Amino acid sequence: MKNSVLKGVLILSVFALMSFTLSEEKGASKHIYGTWEYEALDAPYEYQEGLIVFEKVDGKTTGYASIEGYKIPLENIKVNGNKLNCETYIEGESVYFEIEFKKETFKGTASYSEGELEFTGKKVKK
Repeated sequence: MKNSVLKGVLILSVFALMSFTLSEEKGASKHIYGTWEYEALDAPYEYQEGLIVFEKVDGKTTGYASIEGYKIPLENIKVNGNKLNCETYIEGESVYFEIEFKKETFKGTASYSEGELEFTGKKVKK
């Protein structure tokens, strides 16, 4: 009797912990979805301003940058709480992004062969 009660409590505890982990992950990253305006003052002129869009498609985070009317897909997107990492190719070069979101704004770093650039952004209101 004690063993079956103990097993039941243990199983319920595991399910409870799993549900907290899943809901925390969903809640923490939900605010990143949408359209963001970014500004990178130290970037070459044509890349200083644009949009970044993050969406959830088939349960997976997807995204792209829109620069001067061109869509550049973001790859290997990984969300961890309020932080997001991804990469893309711009003019044949791999660029790695680290972005930290705070409610309606973000700060980020773009790393590429010639160094790092800082950029900031704000969410576009619908």
